[in-house]
Amino acid sequence: MTSTNEDVTVLATAPFGDDRVLVMRHLPDRETIELGWWSREEDGAVMPGPAGLELAAEAIEVEALAGLCQRLIDARWDVAGNGETLAETAPLADGAQIAAMRSEDGIVLIRRPDGGDLALPSRAAFDLLGGMLPVAQQKLEAFGFGMFQQEEPASAAATVELR
Repeated sequence: MTSTNEDVTVLATAPFGDDRVLVMRHLPDRETIELGWWSREEDGAVMPGPAGLELAAEAIEVEALAGLCQRLIDARWDVAGNGETLAETAPLADGAQIAAMRSEDGIVLIRRPDGGDLALPSRAAFDLLGGMLPVAQQKLEAFGFGMFQQEEPASAAATVELR
């Protein structure tokens, strides 16, 4: 989750408990948007955690994630067993998909076939992500960081299939 690019832009942050922060940032050197948990050290510094979910820095992927989260708000997570898919997006322009899988404590968002994952251990953590997405989308649009590159309408990628 580290980058050497000085142009990294933090798009949104949200504290979760005393020692973790959910961070969403744009990594222009990789042309991606990264979501991950950072930890607060004893001295108060916030340090990146293990690799998280990486999306292409394009409106179609950010909107697909937002659509997936919107559909999961009312979903009953307890109907799926551990490791089962709760919902997934339609294939994106590059054939990738974002899926929400049930985990022991909550859900894990995964970008298939590659792109890492983001564990959301509770509804509260999921709500943090949902609150961050509109802020991040506005910043990306304002800065023009790789957004709106796809010819396909974003609404097509935001289609979500609930299982």
